[in-house]
Amino acid sequence: MAKHKAATEITIAQEEQSAFATLVFKYKWPALSALAVGAAAVLYTQSASQAATESERAVWGQLYEASTADDPQAALEALTAQDTEGVVAAWAYVDLARTHLQDSEYEAAIAAIQSAQALSPALLSSLEFPIGPDGSGQSILDHLEASVAQEAAWTLEHPGIFENPPLPEGSPRVELMTDLGPIILGLDSAAAPGHSANFLTLVKDGYYNGTRFHRIQPGRFIQGGDPNSRDDDASTWGLGGPEKTVPAEESGLIHAEGVLAAAKVSGAVNSSGSQFYLTASPQHQFDGNYVVYGRVLEGLDLVKEVSNGEIREEKAETPVEPVTIISTRIL
Repeated sequence: MAKHKAATEITIAQEEQSAFATLVFKYKWPALSALAVGAAAVLYTQSASQAATESERAVWGQLYEASTADDPQAALEALTAQDTEGVVAAWAYVDLARTHLQDSEYEAAIAAIQSAQALSPALLSSLEFPIGPDGSGQSILDHLEASVAQEAAWTLEHPGIFENPPLPEGSPRVELMTDLGPIILGLDSAAAPGHSANFLTLVKDGYYNGTRFHRIQPGRFIQGGDPNSRDDDASTWGLGGPEKTVPAEESGLIHAEGVLAAAKVSGAVNSSGSQFYLTASPQHQFDGNYVVYGRVLEGLDLVKEVSNGEIREEKAETPVEPVTIISTRIL
């Protein structure tokens, strides 16, 4: 009988491992664990960064909404009161300074700029550019503060450029009694005799009784004098008045805060026969185009309050609850 050979054993000889291979084999799992932790950290950082970006975008969005609000000054003051930090807060204060500057509130504007300096990055508050006096180094916010201070000083030295002269002695005075209280107006008959005489005639005839301030621009002006505004159909407001117009006059008066001026049809030369507006703040863009013929002597706060009323969605510049002129009289 043939003898079977024993199964041949196959032995695989192990080559000697290099030092590097030994190191990899020894630390493979700790390394993979560390890599996993590192990857998780990167993902977390990216997630946190994205969340921070979204948060920052939201704050910038709040700044945009405040800057474009109907009353940007109030909206910006509310935003800065939230203790927002960083560049967004700095820009909020800069924009707030702009609103104060528009109203010639120089001290408030400078205070807002100084608040911006305390919060802003170096690009605005520390990094100097050759924009100072005679090209000297100055930061952007320092330059802005100096410019505001310079304008304030210049305005103080030239008051007549931004303010109208006092009314002549004995100038006519008129009371508009509204459902919120009285507004007392003084007419400058010397500067604009035709407009003043027309307004006094309408007051004497009770033409304005029951009319409403049918048009408002927040913080800027209120407009009235349209007989159509007695009706509830707001689509006709602003279109009414007597058939006559008032010939244009060069009164030499400017649109300072609290003036009485004549409205007119866009593109027309002569003024409306009855419609007028009262400014809640300086509106010098109207200078030379519309005739100023008086000023608010009492009730300027009321004018400002009315100007900031809620506006209808279906018709721009039309108040939801227009203030009514109950009666008028010459004082």
